[in-house]
Amino acid sequence: MWERLSAAQLVPGADPGAARDLFKRSVTMVEIEIFSYCNRRCWFCPNSKVDRISQNVLMPAAMYSRIIDQLAEISFDGVIAYSRYNEPLSDRIILDRLREAQAKVPMARLHTNTNGDYLDHDYVRYLYDAGMRSLNVQLYLKNDERYDHEQTRKKAALTLKRINLPHVLTRDEPGVWLEYAVTYKDMSIRVYGRNFAVNGTNRGGQVDIMQDYVRTAPCLMPFWSVYVDYNGLLMPCCNLRSDVPEHRDYVLGDMAGDGDLFLHYTSRQAALFRKSLLNHQVKEGVCQNCHFAVPDINQDCTDIMDRLSREAEGEMADTV
Repeated sequence: MWERLSAAQLVPGADPGAARDLFKRSVTMVEIEIFSYCNRRCWFCPNSKVDRISQNVLMPAAMYSRIIDQLAEISFDGVIAYSRYNEPLSDRIILDRLREAQAKVPMARLHTNTNGDYLDHDYVRYLYDAGMRSLNVQLYLKNDERYDHEQTRKKAALTLKRINLPHVLTRDEPGVWLEYAVTYKDMSIRVYGRNFAVNGTNRGGQVDIMQDYVRTAPCLMPFWSVYVDYNGLLMPCCNLRSDVPEHRDYVLGDMAGDGDLFLHYTSRQAALFRKSLLNHQVKEGVCQNCHFAVPDINQDCTDIMDRLSREAEGEMADTV
C-alpha cells in the first residue's frame, strides 16, 4: 500500500474532480453496512454493549444506490464489502444489494464476512449467483465463551457439514487459529476460528483486548479504505463505528441527501486524521492502544512518510 500514498491524501479541500481522482487512485475497499441487525453479542465485539439485536434498521435503498452509483462513476475495481457490525446474511436483502452492485460496478469484487449462523449450501449458491466472489465464514462459540481449539474444531465440522462443499484444512495452530479453504466455482471461501484474546483488537477502546498496548507504528487503513455505517455515516476505520459515543468525533461525513464519497474522503477531518497516523509517534485518542494492522516498517517507509509530510505542509502553505 505504500506505493499508493501521496501528499494529496494529507491535504484537505480537493475540488470535486480532484477528489474523485484521488479516491480512485487511493481506495481499494469500500465497506457498506446495509442494515443494522446482528444476532450475536460476542464478548470481543462492541455489540456486547451496543444493542444491535432488538431491531433491524435498513440503510435506505436510495442511499445505497447513491454509494454504488458513485463507485460506478469511477469504474471502481476494488473490493465492496458488506460486513461492519451487523450479521450481513441475516437478511436476504443482501442478495438484492449484491445484484445491484454487480450490475453497476462489474469490475468490483463483492465480499463479506459472516458468523455463518444463517449459511448453508443453497445460500452459498444464491450469494454466488447474485455476484459475491469472496466469503469469510468466522467460527464463533457462545457469546461469552473464550476460544477453545477443540470446540472450534467441532463448530467447524458442523458448519462445513451444513455448507456441504469440498474443503481442506489450511491452518491448525492450537490456541490461536483453525482454518479451512472451501471450494465453490471461482469463489474464495475461508472458514476459520481465531483466538481474539491473542490476535484481536480493542475496537477503538471498546473491548478489553490489549488495552495496555501503546501504538507508535503508522496506520494506513484510512488511506485505502472507507466504511459506511447503516445510518449513512462514514468512518475512517473498521474499528470505529458511529453508534459508539466515544467514536462520534471521528465521523467523516454523511451519505444522506447529497452525500459524496469522494468529497468526504478528501475532507479536512479525513486528511488531518490520516496525517496524524503517518508517523512513529504515540497515537492519540481511540488509536492510542490499537494493535490492528500494524505494518512492517523499514527505512524506505520512514523516508516516504517524511517526504509526504514535507510535501503536504508545502502544499498547505501555498494555499494560505
